Amino acid sequence: MRRRGHTKSRRGCVQCKLRHVKCDEGRPACSLCTVSARQCSFMSEAPADSPSSSSLSRRRSLAGILTSSVTPRETSTLLSDTSRALYSPTPEGLLNLRHIHLLVHLTSSKDIFDFGATPHRASENSAALALALQKGLQDTYLLYQLLAFSARHLACLHSSQSETYLEQAIALQTHGVSLFNVAQLSQVDRSNCVSFLIYSGILGHHLLADALSFRDQPIDEFLAEYAWCARLHRGVRTIAASSWPLLMESELTGMLSWSQEYLLRKPTGQECSRIRVMVAASASLTGGERQACMEAINFLQVGFDSVLSADWEELGKEAGSKGNKHQMTYSWSVVVAPEFMALLVDKRPESLVVLGYFCVLLHYARETWQIRDAGRYVFEMVEQCLGEAWRCWLDWPRRMIASD
Repeated sequence: MRRRGHTKSRRGCVQCKLRHVKCDEGRPACSLCTVSARQCSFMSEAPADSPSSSSLSRRRSLAGILTSSVTPRETSTLLSDTSRALYSPTPEGLLNLRHIHLLVHLTSSKDIFDFGATPHRASENSAALALALQKGLQDTYLLYQLLAFSARHLACLHSSQSETYLEQAIALQTHGVSLFNVAQLSQVDRSNCVSFLIYSGILGHHLLADALSFRDQPIDEFLAEYAWCARLHRGVRTIAASSWPLLMESELTGMLSWSQEYLLRKPTGQECSRIRVMVAASASLTGGERQACMEAINFLQVGFDSVLSADWEELGKEAGSKGNKHQMTYSWSVVVAPEFMALLVDKRPESLVVLGYFCVLLHYARETWQIRDAGRYVFEMVEQCLGEAWRCWLDWPRRMIASD
């Protein structure tokens, strides 16, 4: 089957070119960008982008196709409207060499799904990938996200080709989201609940990698991106979690049982005791804001209890190898209250101090490809934003990050 073509627009806007859709070249904003509430820009009007700002514009383009809502029904409506307007899907079953290349990389790379797990979990990761691919053949939105994640990993590995791989990742992820939007309109049942959950997890890791790849951007941009990624992941995860009883009867029951138990743990360490005092004594926070900060701190402490435990690997073996000491690093932005993320976007000092502590968790996971030096980089942004008056509250994370 031949791909449906269209006359190329040589002077179209940057966003439409990235989406491979026909631009009507309307000024100051084309009709597609107007419909999707995206910022429209033309090459003749924009200065040359640096690699980091170019990547940012691509993520913002994806943001225009996706949604910032955490309500599943609102997610459905917005995705449906914008996907129909902006994307002409590749015909089903049409493969090309780029897809094959991404699939080979997905199955041969040793660290693409290594999210800081202990070495004895290698066979578990292989089994999980096999399950994901099997479900991806059934639910193609998952297959597109797997290929997008492979492209995102390659962008990290090959800096000279990162822009090309990022474009592939965005195009594949966008199509996957449009397919997911159609799929989740039907009832979540035993046949698709596992695919929904796997999709949610891989999308979450992909979005985190995007958010933490920010460089040479103001902290306002980073916080907005990080909060947007959290909202999108939370919305997709909410849809998947609606079938929890069915999931607990699936192949994922062991992993889900451990994850549920982990998120319900009580914090035991004292690493966050000082910022608890700070939040409790704050006169600028309302009762609800204070509670949101305290919940975020408690989740952080659970994360520290894991990464600082000398016995974690042995405990993981005893638990059937289901655990990952960096679980909270990847989950924190989703499990904290939306009210806390709103405080971050507003750059409220108390929430930024808490984020400074989260940077220590990022720093401990720096061997993973999605995170690398993001802990140190984000901490420096937070410290600069807060200034001298709040510097004393960041003594412990500064010391922990500097010591390694």
